[in-house]
Amino acid sequence: MAPTDAVGDDVVEHVIGFLTPDDLLAVIRVNAYWRLVGQRDATWRAFIAARWRVERPERLQRACGTESLYELYRYLDRNRYLPRGRYTTKQQIIWGRSRQEGADVWLTVAHRPDCRVLAAGATAFIQLRVAIQNLREQPLAVDLGDIRVRMKNGYMGKVLGADATGAGHATLAPKLLAFNGSSELAAVRSRDALHSVSLAMFDFAVVSVNVECHACEFEAEFLEGCSALWLPVRRIGRCSDLTTCRCALIPDSYHRGSIRVPIVDESVVWRHYTSISGRFMVLDCRSSWDDFTSDASMYLFKAPPPPTSAVRKTSIA
Repeated sequence: MAPTDAVGDDVVEHVIGFLTPDDLLAVIRVNAYWRLVGQRDATWRAFIAARWRVERPERLQRACGTESLYELYRYLDRNRYLPRGRYTTKQQIIWGRSRQEGADVWLTVAHRPDCRVLAAGATAFIQLRVAIQNLREQPLAVDLGDIRVRMKNGYMGKVLGADATGAGHATLAPKLLAFNGSSELAAVRSRDALHSVSLAMFDFAVVSVNVECHACEFEAEFLEGCSALWLPVRRIGRCSDLTTCRCALIPDSYHRGSIRVPIVDESVVWRHYTSISGRFMVLDCRSSWDDFTSDASMYLFKAPPPPTSAVRKTSIA
């Protein structure tokens, strides 16, 4: 890299504008000058706003105890902070998450105040909500009709409306609920592509997946028996490793992969659901620290926060 007297600040700023966060992290390791340039708050403020939809990152910076927005970005990335928007509020409890295929995935539940599963006629089901965010420059496509759910007993959970045999539940088929935090954008994009979702870098979507329940009355009972959700994805390009995908076996230009999202241990499930007299159930969202670091979306996967007497029973819309 050229020294400062050979490259003007305007040129440096122009070059940085073409870099991704991963590129910039590599640039920071070059020398002291590029470490200083690469850690500028203005650059990382834009990345934080684009990835997590945070309007005031300085407030989040104070809450997380980081000294710069560069450190804040790395903190949020390391803890897989949930982007903010419709269906991804800070009260959401994340029951499963994964980072594979260049994407972050979180799994939540469409919670009812009585904690019971939903019903359509004689069919009992639970609505899982899957948030997925693309972390790479290459567009990522998610095939909604091929989403699968595996139970701990070895059987596959029935995703309602996912195939031709589920025509009677077509209205319950997997669909896009929110795009980049907006349900209005989701409605527009759903008209353009009914069976898949395409995500550019830092785009994120929330998809509903309705799974039939057998012998389950409450949400906790389904979560206790669920093992993982499998999310099929594809990108333009090929992969030479047949142990991870079937790119060389399918005559098209896509790399195909599958993201496995494991469900939290049943002990974690019952830490948050409380049964009352065997007939009722409540969901506890523990509150600690301040508005940002008390995120339920991070709580299940971090060391328990300091003890607090504040216990809030909440309904997640």
